[in-house]
Amino acid sequence: MTGHRHALALVVCLPLAIAACASQPRQRPVKTTPIPTQPGSLDADRKRLLGRWTLVGLTVAADDVLVVPVEAAGILTFDAFANLQIEYRLTEAGRTTLEGLGIKTPGLVLSTSGNAAIDPTQHQITYMAEDAQQKAMGFDPDLAARRANPFTVDRVRHYTFGDDNTLTLTTRRDDGRDAAVARWKRSS
Repeated sequence: MTGHRHALALVVCLPLAIAACASQPRQRPVKTTPIPTQPGSLDADRKRLLGRWTLVGLTVAADDVLVVPVEAAGILTFDAFANLQIEYRLTEAGRTTLEGLGIKTPGLVLSTSGNAAIDPTQHQITYMAEDAQQKAMGFDPDLAARRANPFTVDRVRHYTFGDDNTLTLTTRRDDGRDAAVARWKRSS
């Protein structure tokens, strides 16, 4: 009979013990701050960049400050996961122009893609390469050669939005002068 009493006590007490251990709602709310969404905030700039853009014009500056138009078509896409893809499709004349300025091209298509970080206070977009820290520390042996090319992922893109639904991306030389300026129009 003693075994039955222990079993009965276990059957009665076990559900009460389990109910007592059930989670309860928090007594205090978690303090958070609202995400800034005003113009010029990270959220606002990400939303403005989101979508597909078509190249309107591309210019490249030579070392002697000569600004030259480059014949090209292009597509820029930025998605909700901060993936940025930029593709320039050069004409033969556009490729000749770039090579005349000392910018080597692997072909008629110049493409960069990757995850991008946006800095809304500096109006900059930076590709986040997996080995970005190493490159920043100077361990990349090809870095000096790529510094002359304004289209590489190593280059920070400076952005401005126009009132006419345009986006201007500018890469700069190490001395701060514009190296390449691409103007885009939203296509979707």
